[in-house]
Amino acid sequence: MKQGTIAKRNVPLNTNNSEFKDNTMKRSVNIWMQLLGFDKNDADRGVGRFLERTGFVPDSICALLFHPDFVHHHKGMDKEYTLYPDNCAYRAVLRNTERYRQDWTNYELRELAENLSKRGIKLYAGIMGSYLEDRFHREWLSEHEEIRRCSVSGRRSLMCLKRLADGSYYEDFFIKKLVETLVDYGFAGVHLADSFCPVDIVYKSDYSTDMIGQFTDRTGIELPKEIADTLGDDSREAAIVRQKYIWGTLRQEWISFYEWRWERFFKKLCDAVHAVGKEVWILGMYCTDPFETRYIYGFDTKKVIDAGVDCITANILPTSVYYERPELKYYFHRMHMDVPLLRAQVGEKAKILTMVGIHDASEEWSMIDHAPVKVERDAYTALSFSARTNGETIPASDGVFFCLGDGVERSKWDFIMKRVNVGACMEFDKTLSPVVLWSDTAHGKMLGEYIKTRRASPHKQSFEVFKAGAAIGGAVRSELLTSGKLSEILFVPNFDMLSSEEQGALKTYKYPWVATAPADFESVGISFTDTHSDYPMTVFARNIELSAEDIERLNALVLEDDGKVSHGDDPEEIVSPLLAELPMRKLSSGFLSVCSELLNMAVGQSTGLYCNHPMMIQRLADNTERLYIYNEYDNGYATAVVDSKTPIDSADIASDFPVLPVKFVDTEDTSGYFDYEKASKSRKCFQVKLAPDGVTVVDINRSGK
Repeated sequence: MKQGTIAKRNVPLNTNNSEFKDNTMKRSVNIWMQLLGFDKNDADRGVGRFLERTGFVPDSICALLFHPDFVHHHKGMDKEYTLYPDNCAYRAVLRNTERYRQDWTNYELRELAENLSKRGIKLYAGIMGSYLEDRFHREWLSEHEEIRRCSVSGRRSLMCLKRLADGSYYEDFFIKKLVETLVDYGFAGVHLADSFCPVDIVYKSDYSTDMIGQFTDRTGIELPKEIADTLGDDSREAAIVRQKYIWGTLRQEWISFYEWRWERFFKKLCDAVHAVGKEVWILGMYCTDPFETRYIYGFDTKKVIDAGVDCITANILPTSVYYERPELKYYFHRMHMDVPLLRAQVGEKAKILTMVGIHDASEEWSMIDHAPVKVERDAYTALSFSARTNGETIPASDGVFFCLGDGVERSKWDFIMKRVNVGACMEFDKTLSPVVLWSDTAHGKMLGEYIKTRRASPHKQSFEVFKAGAAIGGAVRSELLTSGKLSEILFVPNFDMLSSEEQGALKTYKYPWVATAPADFESVGISFTDTHSDYPMTVFARNIELSAEDIERLNALVLEDDGKVSHGDDPEEIVSPLLAELPMRKLSSGFLSVCSELLNMAVGQSTGLYCNHPMMIQRLADNTERLYIYNEYDNGYATAVVDSKTPIDSADIASDFPVLPVKFVDTEDTSGYFDYEKASKSRKCFQVKLAPDGVTVVDINRSGK
């Protein structure tokens, strides 16, 4: 079986589109899973049985070995020994849906890696930084108190940037042991995740004597005597004293120091791991976009990619996060918008895998069982975004990273892979929906701007506009403005923070663009101002045809308000930025609706396509236009009406739902005559059903466009 492809004899083909599309997988398919997914008593340590359950051969498997003592206590391969229970299962959980935890040995795990390699599957060692207080074995951290976090919240797990008691850096010890471990087992590389990378919120941690010392050594900053006098005391109380001063007066310097420290850590680690032919994968972000990752974790994803990190497994988990934390909002748009911005930031150098949350026996949730339509929408959306960095249009994501893949029955793999197949077989040509303009200059300024004003970030503005009805299709880097090759519709958050060169290039850009800036900034287009915010923003548009009636309607629309309060003054201790939003200045509902309307008008005028529901449009390599049509409602079916200025030659449903073809109609009057036909007979309008909280994918061809 070809690596990364679906076993067609096992996976039910999409009867709607299989005869039209090439089913060759063009994206990477990867699985994060516990050893519980394999049976060590099988002759091949469970590889064959696992692949019978999946029905396809993944490109890689990341074994969630969980506890860092897998590396800390690695004893080599001279003798066989039993691994700790918290290496044999995540948190040493008793069982999954398939089997009870087994006691694996180092030899058996090495054989598993060998057997997977024979099937063309790479095996990565997945490590977290947790500390379980010696519950399942005597832990390395119990002997090295100095490496545990000094946090205002009292959490005391691993802090990998610190120094050991003898003054040496933990990373030097860890890297040496890690290289030995990867080579001895034959792993393809390491995957560093929760409580290791990222570690913790810099607002809360780590305010130890060691990290403060590294900070002052790096910056040359001299602390006030009352703060310096607390050094040497790493109690929670002392950490709180230091945290209040540093976060209150040296916040930007503290975050920048952490960015440098992570860059240094990964440069050393990647150099050593690459020297033995292995790779470094990281979680890196935690349901966060590039700015949030920087502000919350002191972690600049571009810098660590440049330091050598090979892959970021972006944890886009809106559904499982919501169902586990129902007090939060359902952050579908927010989390999915992370990946196109991440791709625009880091460029094409690194691999980006979009995590798809399906099931986790240890954390006891199963979206594939309890929210399948949302899993379906996540799967379609995860692979739908595009990006342009320095060349042609590319996927924002290189593939999927299933979380978690052990104990999943064959029928459920068939369900999810049938949906992943829709996006994973797609080749982009151009995004016809709006794309966000990424600016390194604006990103650099955003940290100081947010600390000063808490203005909404580009990510916040983009996902709110997406949520308001203008489906964002991806992101592009600002350097392309002067390339002569860019013709996309642009959404430009915080125009005033661009460089003068970027602003000048936009002013001469011939294609539609919509930008925002503070209300006191001089507008460069037809503008509409938010009157309900304590930090009012203006949106302005260029190269979009607006009639007097349009302007009147938009002027009325911008006056609408949802009555919500601004969160710009909320103290950070009352929010949990790990999963909830950072506090930001208010963007009123009317303002966001105007942004959305302007972008949708630009799409309609550019493509001749209109829809009564949010619609993302990607043009594929074969000139097909792929429509992702979203149902905003979670409590009922909806009917989308798509109208084209030119005749539609064909319309084929690429998603699993609905089963019947689209309904071609003569007008938008849904009560009139319609045909269940694939060809429209030169008609320009069709209807299609949307599942509750779902997305329907339709491929259309228009010869006259």
